[in-house]
Amino acid sequence: MSHRVVVTGLGIVSSIGLGKRAFWENCLRGTSGIKPVQRFDVDSYPSTLGGQLPEIDFRDFIRAANLRRMDRIGKIMVSAVKLAIDDASLDMGKQDSRRMGISIGTGLGSSDTVDQFFRLLVREGPVGAQPLLFQTAVPNAITSHCAIEYGIKGVNVTFSHKETSAEMALVYAYHLLQEGRADVLFAGGGDELSEPLYHVYSVLGALSPGRGKGQEGMRPFDRERNGIILGEGSGILVLETLKHAEERGARIYAEICGTGLAGSTHGVLRYDASGDSILRAMSLAAKEPDRVDFISAAANSTSELDRSEASAIRKVFGTRIKEISVSSLKSMLGEFDGSGGIRACGVALSLHHETIPPTIGTETLDPECELTVVLGRPEKRRIRSALLNGCSNGGSNISLWFRRYA
Repeated sequence: MSHRVVVTGLGIVSSIGLGKRAFWENCLRGTSGIKPVQRFDVDSYPSTLGGQLPEIDFRDFIRAANLRRMDRIGKIMVSAVKLAIDDASLDMGKQDSRRMGISIGTGLGSSDTVDQFFRLLVREGPVGAQPLLFQTAVPNAITSHCAIEYGIKGVNVTFSHKETSAEMALVYAYHLLQEGRADVLFAGGGDELSEPLYHVYSVLGALSPGRGKGQEGMRPFDRERNGIILGEGSGILVLETLKHAEERGARIYAEICGTGLAGSTHGVLRYDASGDSILRAMSLAAKEPDRVDFISAAANSTSELDRSEASAIRKVFGTRIKEISVSSLKSMLGEFDGSGGIRACGVALSLHHETIPPTIGTETLDPECELTVVLGRPEKRRIRSALLNGCSNGGSNISLWFRRYA
């Protein structure tokens, strides 16, 4: 038996808002979460901006006794799960904990902790290896913290697929629920902004202003785009079988109806320049392409990805291209490997409120990225269904098809 899968809760920790309401209001205002980096010194880099989280009192979300066991990314993710539980009005004590699971995507997990661990190891040798740091340095420590905090005894899995990490976690959760192997899954992902990560991206020339050319900024699809701005945060969705959601009288934001995965072989640090694998992922996900009205794009202000994704969208939808609204939330949040969780929350909210947030920072579309991009102001329209695209350098391309629940 194949089960329908619905979204019933949203937990968001982002640079433009903590919680669903603040996040959505700032999305519609076109608020940028991108500001000068404060957590570490960036004076020696040509890039100085980041989508950094505000200061958060994690005691509002996590029991004090457990806080000391978690590093920063663990606290961010556990807080997002708490927000999702509350938003879904999910009484955890009344659920079968063995039929509840967690599926999270993160590119690097605890990158700050890994940095601290290896600095001590290099400086002091084996005696410098700190056991308390080691146990949180592994990527799956995040899902473990979430499961322990909320008594989740079912599936516990972590995915690391660069910029498609959270999308992969959502795909896996969707299929488990569809097959009836769980009732409720917390799915999504996130990452943190750290000094070593910022350094590597800067040395590679990936950060705007792209080896010193042009003005620093995040401008998806823009003619003057010149690289990414790194961000951070977490987005967690409560996914349930429709049967389970209806039995407990849950509010339903949207339904997930299809997924598409495809790979490319252009290089470890390259996006699919041809757009062929992005095209395949969208074609596999959208079983009714004539009913797609909105695409939450993976576009991240890089010359290669924005152009190839735009080309793929035009090929998939042909003469309908002018009818399909396209927007990139990365323009407000920046790019990070687990951003798909927050972006999926944005898609669910767009379907629920029949409103598409704008792409900000973009002024003049690149002729090679000619799409119906929502610019400046949010667009109010009836959205029958939407695609969430995730594309990573190295070859992973994922699309999820969300439909308005009816």
